[in-house]
Amino acid sequence: MKFVFFNVSAIEQRLIDDWSAAHQVTVTTVAAPLTHENMALTRGYDAVVFYPNRAFQTDASLYQQLAQNGIQHLSIKSTGYDNINFAYAKQYQITITNVPNYSPESVAHFTVMSILMVLRRLPQQLRTTHRTPRQQCIGKELTDVTVGIYGAGRLGGLVAKTLHFMGARVLFYARTPKPALTALGLTQVSFETLLTASDVLSIHVPLNETTYHRFNDVHLGKMKADAVLVNTARGAIIDTPALIRYLQQGKFSGLALDALENEETHGFETNPYYQALQAFENVLLTPHIAYYTAAAVRDIVMTALDNAYDVISTGVSENVVLN
Repeated sequence: MKFVFFNVSAIEQRLIDDWSAAHQVTVTTVAAPLTHENMALTRGYDAVVFYPNRAFQTDASLYQQLAQNGIQHLSIKSTGYDNINFAYAKQYQITITNVPNYSPESVAHFTVMSILMVLRRLPQQLRTTHRTPRQQCIGKELTDVTVGIYGAGRLGGLVAKTLHFMGARVLFYARTPKPALTALGLTQVSFETLLTASDVLSIHVPLNETTYHRFNDVHLGKMKADAVLVNTARGAIIDTPALIRYLQQGKFSGLALDALENEETHGFETNPYYQALQAFENVLLTPHIAYYTAAAVRDIVMTALDNAYDVISTGVSENVVLN
């Protein structure tokens, strides 16, 4: 049994070495992402552990080459697998797994921190070019706002409960009933009500065909004029050009964005959307680091490798998303 692990950072390397020694499985590591140019590196291995770029959504030849090189399994080292094309993977009989659960506290606590920072108008104060006078930076407290949670799964539910216990009035939208949340006094509402009633709205859903540009021109327009919008999920859930137009019109008292559209193809600081959003003093931008803690990275690496081990040794894994 042999694996090849792409997109490997220094902290991941130590964890991979430990796992490899404990399981007596050879794991070859590559710092670069997997592309056409280095596809030959997968030859002779049973599974690939990596984070797929957007090409894996549209290019069938990538899957064809993987199958020709003997790859039976792709272990995605993230919760989201929106860049995987299931039709292509199924055509070439490649099993797909993901990491559905890793330190939910990492993103949840980051989200709560971001909400508090924007409510207290810290983005304006953190600008290096000048300081906003204190008199212009009066903030809001959680006890004075209604927070809406879009997506109340394990992560969104934790954010909702944390904010509830901190004193906020919390509304949430979910496709299915969440009795554990409603039992605490949180209110499940329609998407329409979430948009119109929330002073702060935080996004916690995966990116898919349903959620792509879910926050479009029409839906953004229904939010309160002084609302706060927080996104620690995927950038393309928000229609960014529409969001920028509303900011130019003076809508939104603040934004906290840890994910941007096109960040995989344009990077973060070189992303034109970053340049446009950076012009607004009430916008907090972070480079997709909400999840990035030592505990989360450990969970991701170990789970991704365990997934590959289970699939190759037994043919099954509890985290299979396509078999």
